Amino acid sequence: MSKVVRFRSPEQFRQLALVPQTSERRSIRRTAWRHEDPALVPTDNVLWQRVADELEFAWRQIDVIRGNLSRDSVTAFRHGASLQTIDGVGQALGQLAVVLRSSSPEVAVQRVLMPDLRGRLQRTGGVG
Repeated sequence: MSKVVRFRSPEQFRQLALVPQTSERRSIRRTAWRHEDPALVPTDNVLWQRVADELEFAWRQIDVIRGNLSRDSVTAFRHGASLQTIDGVGQALGQLAVVLRSSSPEVAVQRVLMPDLRGRLQRTGGVG
């Protein structure tokens, strides 16, 4: 339960409710964001950037469809496993877009959050 604070004057509000501009805000991330990370530097290849954009667009469309289907409780109950598969496919598309957009795709593949996708991307040998 949260406590309700009532201010008697605008001055009291300014003194107690506003954070001073000079104070440094703590990040909400668990780990510090590293801007020099090579996986986050975008690639110079315009074609790969466009392909990544299209993959993210497809992911958003799949997510909208999944959301619409899961709003119906009967459909969600009957096809829950299929809806989870759709969600997994959408997440894989998003992760692939991140890898394609990176200037260092090998490093980006190591950071893929889905272990099975990361394993398939890191496998060696021929197609087969």
